[in-house]
Amino acid sequence: MLAKTGLLILTQPISLVKTVIPKVLADASVVVSDTLYVCLQPALHSQHVAQSSLLHPLPLTQEVESCVTTIYSSTSGVCQNLDVRVLLSHMCANTAQYAVTPFSLKKSVSLLLCDSLKVQDMWQTSKDLFTEALGSSFLNIDPALKFHLITATEGQSSTSSNGSESSREPLKTYPNVVLGGTFDRLHDGHKVLLSQSCLLCDKKLTIGITDGERNKKKLLWELMQSYSLRVEGVVSFVSDTKHIITVEPVQIFDIFGPTITDPDLQCLVVSQETSSGGQAVNQERLKQGFSHLDMVTVDIVDDTCRSEDEEEKVSSSSKRKRLLGTLINPLTINPHLQPSPYIIGVMGGIASGKSRLCSVLGSFGAKVVDCDLLGHKAYVKGTDAYQAIVEEFGGDVVGEDGEINRKKLGPIVFADKNKLNKLNSIVWPAIRALAEQEIKKATVDVVVLEAAILLEAGWDNMVHEVWTTFIPREEAVNRIMSRNSLSQDAAEKRIDSQMSNVERIQRANVAFCTQWDTQITDQQVCPLHLKIF
Repeated sequence: MLAKTGLLILTQPISLVKTVIPKVLADASVVVSDTLYVCLQPALHSQHVAQSSLLHPLPLTQEVESCVTTIYSSTSGVCQNLDVRVLLSHMCANTAQYAVTPFSLKKSVSLLLCDSLKVQDMWQTSKDLFTEALGSSFLNIDPALKFHLITATEGQSSTSSNGSESSREPLKTYPNVVLGGTFDRLHDGHKVLLSQSCLLCDKKLTIGITDGERNKKKLLWELMQSYSLRVEGVVSFVSDTKHIITVEPVQIFDIFGPTITDPDLQCLVVSQETSSGGQAVNQERLKQGFSHLDMVTVDIVDDTCRSEDEEEKVSSSSKRKRLLGTLINPLTINPHLQPSPYIIGVMGGIASGKSRLCSVLGSFGAKVVDCDLLGHKAYVKGTDAYQAIVEEFGGDVVGEDGEINRKKLGPIVFADKNKLNKLNSIVWPAIRALAEQEIKKATVDVVVLEAAILLEAGWDNMVHEVWTTFIPREEAVNRIMSRNSLSQDAAEKRIDSQMSNVERIQRANVAFCTQWDTQITDQQVCPLHLKIF
């Protein structure tokens, strides 16, 4: 059985570690399933290994900084399912003044991985004493700890990749460092940015985290994590990897954030994409009478697993795109539902591609129950709903053919929310009854309930899982204007009268965005087709 969390201690010289990182991480991914802490300890390679000194300070140099970046840059290609976290608190510019502080790991470590035969000998000689000693340097060690020898560095020469003299020069550090970003679904690019900021920081790291309208410029922003979740992810990572500094998350709504309100900052860390914003920050600080910030630019991380329609760099946008067609919220078990037929509720805003998605599912053999069509049948002459509508709204809503005239009824209910709610209370139960009849008639294993108002009407308790389609607001407006020959104002009013994309996504199990070619949406559906049908 795989260990959920592992601690990887690498004792080889930094120059060698950089050359074998992909092999080491690939080896670790075979025995660890969730989180992998990495601690660079080259001092254990050249010194006598004692149980009382398993954690040594590491001089903070450009070579060490580069090694940390290499570790994160390698993860997507060989162990993308692992949450890799490189421990940083023992890295310092002045090792003579370093006071050993044990790492307080957030997750319990059940497997120790190491590339040192000397460490393995200590483990085999006295497992209990060794585990106890390890626990004094790394808190949260499982008493039932197991050991795994990393062999990826065997046979390598420790002098094969010596760094230049400049790479061994100490890094300049600062008491107070600041950076900013969206930090949605923390990925390796974020980890490089945060780690380099941590390495440069001696006391307080201020992290601006975007919120509000700026985020809506991002691709698939509707799938973005909440601000609180993004804060939690950033704080958890920083406090896990460099617990000796203070981390201060700040909600920001522009490119400046705390950089123009905090005079005590000394260094701004930016990515290659945001360096121009850094220059604007310094110009604004000059106006405020604040000191100029040293600006450190961090390289982007290439995405080695990207598809043709994704960005070349590791990005949150690509991660959000990969969520489409996958389970984004856990299924809710409805005990009153029979296991067969399996019922999928499909909802979505106007012009969001619901019918197209249902058509694809129908081509796979599902029975599609269209609640819009049932809505017309729900109050035909002679039904209880018909009689209730006439009693509530009067005979003027009856047309010459004796049926309800929707063109007369519409202006009445859309002008008065209370009247609309009353109409819904009459029609929705009638539609539900018709839908239940259609489901009972099904002779196939999968039924699709197409209903724009699935959640509003409370019909989500009729289905095993809920899918939603959505498109950006601008695209929805254009589609409605073209399809329904409406003005922009009229199209926007129709959209605003509905539940928002974000609300639907929060309550859906699976989401699809249909703003691209239909082929891309079909590709999102195919894996689910194989699972369900």
